Amino acid sequence: MKRLFHLSTIPRQLQWFNDDWDEVIEFIKKNNIEGVELGLTADYPLHKIPKEIVEGVHLSFYPMWIDFWNNDLDKVIKLLGSREAVHDYYGGFDKQAIIESYKLQYQRAKELGAKYMVFHISHVLIEDSFTFSYAYSDEEVIKASIELINASFEPDEDGPMLLFENLWWPGLTYLRPDLMEELIAKVKYPHKGYLVDISHLILTNPNIATEDQAFRYIQKVIGQLGDLKNSIRGIHLNKTLPKHYMQRDHSYTLKKYQEASQKHLKNKILKSHIQQMDPHQPFDHDAAKKIIELIKPEFCVYETSPSTRYELAYFIKKQNIALGVQQKTI
Repeated sequence: MKRLFHLSTIPRQLQWFNDDWDEVIEFIKKNNIEGVELGLTADYPLHKIPKEIVEGVHLSFYPMWIDFWNNDLDKVIKLLGSREAVHDYYGGFDKQAIIESYKLQYQRAKELGAKYMVFHISHVLIEDSFTFSYAYSDEEVIKASIELINASFEPDEDGPMLLFENLWWPGLTYLRPDLMEELIAKVKYPHKGYLVDISHLILTNPNIATEDQAFRYIQKVIGQLGDLKNSIRGIHLNKTLPKHYMQRDHSYTLKKYQEASQKHLKNKILKSHIQQMDPHQPFDHDAAKKIIELIKPEFCVYETSPSTRYELAYFIKKQNIALGVQQKTI
């Protein structure tokens, strides 16, 4: 199993390393890790990135995209506020914009020699994330996702694995093995499998309050997958314990979001809401090791949300200790 950390080419994260990939390589060696899963922005020059450290590429994700995919432009304009906002969000005004985006990301992942790509299978409207009442079913999201994937990724024997990631919103949640079977069967791209985001799986059970409860729940869900478990090739290792926040009534927060007059205020409320559910904290408990032993992934990505390079190193150390690959220092 290769242990990786998630690194994005957004300026804020690259500034941690002075936009110097030699510093990234040194950081990898110093922190007892083996490479990166790259969040690759569309315009970052590939020649700057050392291929030998890139194991995977995390593809972009449009949280609300099915109405756009279905060419319901009037609804999308209403959701986003203007035609300009639609273009900013999707890069165009019809589904071909999304397809071309993924085609470009696919080519860039191949150029980097990535072994896998991560693709979210989900859809959620902003206000639905507060109410937990959703516009589309798991079946509808899976069906649309198959259409999008088949339009974006041509069968290519030399391409990286395409790994489908779960969320707690409609789509791939790991709670419906029948839909997982359908996804694998109907996606034409030959190299495909699954990636389990640990926090996202935990969030499908809002009663979880402890790490031990989290492991028992994950053990139950993975145990129900049968042979599909063998298609899980990677995990995103991170932690959330959602009971305290998920069981609240979020109607007041939703009202604040709806009444906020400025876009940056709306974004602040939404970001805080999502982060409280899914804080991407390091999994600093021996349950992390049990999860690894249960799933046996090829790739374990430390996908956390540090605010500095030093916090990133601290989070990596915590998960290394939890997995038993590094000794705790006094």
